[in-house]
Amino acid sequence: MPLISHPKMQNYPELKRVTGIQPANLPKAPARVPLHKALWALLLLILGIAGCSSKPAPTAAFVYAANNGSNNVSAFSVASTSGALTAVTGSPFAAGTAPVAIAADPSGKFVYVANVGSNNVSAYSVNSMSGTLTSVPGSPFTTGVGPYGVTVDPSGRFAYVGVGAAGVLAYTIDPSSGALALITGSPFASGAGAVAVDPAGKFLYATGFNVNNLSAFSINSSSGALTPVTGSPFTAGVGKNPLGIIVEPSGKFVYLGNTSDGTISSFAIDAVSGAPTPVSGSPFATGVDPRSVCVDPSGIFLFAGTFGDGKVSGYTIGASGGLTPISGSPFAVGAGILGVVVDPSAKFLYVADNSPGSVRALSIGATGALTPISGSPFVAGMGTEAVVVTAKIH
Repeated sequence: MPLISHPKMQNYPELKRVTGIQPANLPKAPARVPLHKALWALLLLILGIAGCSSKPAPTAAFVYAANNGSNNVSAFSVASTSGALTAVTGSPFAAGTAPVAIAADPSGKFVYVANVGSNNVSAYSVNSMSGTLTSVPGSPFTTGVGPYGVTVDPSGRFAYVGVGAAGVLAYTIDPSSGALALITGSPFASGAGAVAVDPAGKFLYATGFNVNNLSAFSINSSSGALTPVTGSPFTAGVGKNPLGIIVEPSGKFVYLGNTSDGTISSFAIDAVSGAPTPVSGSPFATGVDPRSVCVDPSGIFLFAGTFGDGKVSGYTIGASGGLTPISGSPFAVGAGILGVVVDPSAKFLYVADNSPGSVRALSIGATGALTPISGSPFVAGMGTEAVVVTAKIH
């Protein structure tokens, strides 16, 4: 059985769309740090290792949204103080047919879009001053049937695309042009929809939507090739029809949004093997049809976009990886919530709203509570599916 039936999907007509994957390995924000993490940071400072005062603070540079219905990408500049969005000149930019997922390299130089309707990946270079997108040489890059998810590793050298039952395609990224070159051995067997790489770039995880499992791979740091982790794919602790996936910034935990269960599965990651083990209390209840999950750069809060009720559920992440609902959660946001992503400063949450097509922006309070910012929602293309934020350092 294919991972996600396309184009005729039983019970989930929109599930040919996969939410965007947030950039990995973003610097940790200094705010809202729990006691155990604060003590660790203090120790590092005493030892002269952390040097936090000398590190510039990251903020959002640009927001990009993949629009499934209009086959393009909307681009916005970000007001660092308010989080408000302004369309960049030339936006939207043409993509392939039915774009469903979007990712950016850690430096913000390149953006990649998975187009499930045309079976390819569009690649763009980013103008660092204006945010405009320009197709890289050779784009779009053929993927085969069903590219549902895309991510870039923390080094910015490799890109990975989930292509359903065929598995995961791995590519090298040309550091100058952003062009993709297929890595020998691709595709790497797995039922793969959404894909995520841990912040150290050691492991890749992929959701098996139709087969209710989680695949795990080790990443060859030289070639980018994948090797299945012993025991992969894993079924213990995985709910029904997992879709969204994220590895939190410390690399200790991976989270899945189970669309048919209305739950979030939490797994502890073995630091040596990469094998995931369900944490105590998992899975955790969430809203209806959680299509996407994200974690703020400090690793304190997790947010889940629930398509079925138009809400975002917020949680604090415990030391053992467990989730505790934030006061006031879930937060009513829009009509068709798909992609969710926190900006590098950890001050704002951006949400892809499929109906009618917009990016919603919310400020994140000290407790993780969400408040719409002035001017939100910001108009995008038709059927906005996924969203990504690039960072800049001051």
